[in-house]
Parts: sequence; C-alpha cells; structure tokens
Amino acid sequence: MGGIELYVYRLTEDLQKLGKNVEVISTDLETPLKGRRKEAQYFKTSFSFMRNPFSFELMKYLKENRYDLFHLHNIWFIPSFLAALYRKDAKIITTLHGVYPDLTRFKHRYFLRMYKPLAKFILNKSNKIIVLSDSERNKLVKIFKINPGKIMVIPNGIRLSSYKPANKENIVLFSGRIIPDKNPEVLIKAAGILNKTFSDFKLVFIGPTHEKYKEGLVRLVKACRLEEKTTFLDPLNQSIPAEKEKLINLYKKSYVFVSLGSWEGLPTRLMEAMQFEVPCVAYASGGSSELIRDNDNGLIIDRLDANLLADKLLLLFRDRKLAKRLGHKARLTIKHDFHWPKLSKKILDVYDSLSSR
Repeated sequence: MGGIELYVYRLTEDLQKLGKNVEVISTDLETPLKGRRKEAQYFKTSFSFMRNPFSFELMKYLKENRYDLFHLHNIWFIPSFLAALYRKDAKIITTLHGVYPDLTRFKHRYFLRMYKPLAKFILNKSNKIIVLSDSERNKLVKIFKINPGKIMVIPNGIRLSSYKPANKENIVLFSGRIIPDKNPEVLIKAAGILNKTFSDFKLVFIGPTHEKYKEGLVRLVKACRLEEKTTFLDPLNQSIPAEKEKLINLYKKSYVFVSLGSWEGLPTRLMEAMQFEVPCVAYASGGSSELIRDNDNGLIIDRLDANLLADKLLLLFRDRKLAKRLGHKARLTIKHDFHWPKLSKKILDVYDSLSSR
C-alpha cells in the first residue's frame, strides 16, 4: 500500500466515522486481490500506458452515476480526468501528491508534456486544490498558472504508533514502491562505496516492483559486490494488522532510512521511519526538504549522487550520538506537525466549506 493509498484509506475511515457515505473508485491496475477494501470498487483496466490506466467500465459507471463531491488524488491519471469530465454538478477537491518530478527520464517527461492539457483541465474544474508543502504550491502556480486563491497547503500525516526506544541493527532501509522515480540504483551504488570503508551493515528494500526492473537491480547489487548484504522483501499491506506489525518492527530495528524519490509530495514512508526515531537521509525533492531540516531532524542531499549519499551514511554509522539525536528530533517533528488527526480535520473542513455552498 503506497502513500496515496494510505492517505485515501485513513481519510475514508475518518469520513465513515462521521456517518458520511463514501465510495472509493479505482482501477484494478497493479491492485492485488489481497487487502482490497470493501468500500472500494476496482474497475477493469482496458489498457494502460506507463502505469496510466484507462477503463471503459469506469467511464460508463461515471456517466451513469451522480455524486455530491469528488476527491481526486492524481492529475496525471486518466481516471481523474474522466471524473472531472463526467462530474455533472459535483464539487471537486484535488490533492496533488507530487505536482511534477524534479528529475525524470526523457520518455516520461515527453508523456507528461503531452498529458499536461488534461491535467490542466482537472485543475481548472477543481473547486479546491490541496498540495502537501509550500514548495509544491509554488511549483503548481509556476507550471500551471493556477490561481493561488484556490490552493491550500495541508501536509500529509500519519497516525502515531506507540514507541519505546529499541535496539537498532545496522540496517539501511528503503521502503515504498521500488520504481525508477524512487532511484534505488543510487542507494545500491552508495552502499557499494560505503562497503569499502564500513562493511558492517545490511541493505533492505521492501515494496512492490516489476520483476524485470528488479532483475536489473539485482545485477547492480552483484556488480557492487553486495549480494550477501542485500535483501528484497515483498510489500506489506498496512490495512492488514499482521503485515502492518511486521513493517513497524522493521522500522524500529533499522539504523538509517533512505528516501531518494525525484517526484514527491510529502513521502509517507519518510514520516513512518521518522516516527520510530530512525535517522533519515532524503533527496531534496518536493516537500522532503521541508519535512527534513538538514542536520536538525535528518540529513538532506541536494543531488542524486552516490558518493554524496555514501558520505552521509558513513557519517551516521561513525557518529552514533548524531544518529540518535537526529532520530529523536525526527519523532518530535512528526508528533508536533504531522500527526494525522490534526491534518484530517483541516481536510474535512474543506469538505464542509464546499458542501455548505
């Protein structure tokens, strides 16, 4: 379950507690049967391009039904365009979990350029737009020329779990979708460099990935001579209590967490690690550099450079006091500024403001 899915999952729970009639609409693209929510409808994907699904079933369903409000979560996906196109008199809230990538491949950049008019259509039809950080708001205004008056900054958040300081193992953890935009190759190369100076660590990746892409990562692991140190774990679904507990235990025992996404809003996986006092090294993309304050509650790298990342990892392994201080401050940051119930209330207030019109 990725960051957007967790966001929708938590928000749906909060709305249902208020007695609201909520329907979650999605496609079945890359959505395993295990852990699907009963509130959700998963429409058959007719075809897809670059993980962007189109569903004739969904289009027909949207044409035939009426809603008071749509809350969309990705302006770059065709299902959001269909919802905006067939909204009838429904109000629209759009949350952007990453406005535009800071770095991306040429093919991806070309696709985004071609799709941009559809994304702009969704934004124009939206009554309110929620972004997760100030930097994302600035990016939205710059790229799409959106009226700042309809944009609200409401960060992502998590529900804090109870935590007692635990014994850490020398695990370098990378969680979430293992895809090119998350740049796992940079971490593998950095680990190879680190291994020449400091070898007492394990590298753990956990999250969904395509087998062909994983094969390329495994080859890179071998080229960096990290076979004995590297583990790829299957994704864990946090809507399933037993799997959520496994993920929590992995966070608790990890020594450092690495986040390298080049298309980020405010990474859930980064906040999850921070709440368990795991010192984090993050690439300054999207809202990551607002969540992580360099050398205060984590470490920031300003470019995707394996040597730079290796230096940060070595610093944390050699300076245990620094790692402990950063981890402690990280949890305080989440507790004070990114606790989900406070942020959910702000989102629900947006719902109320539209329904009262």
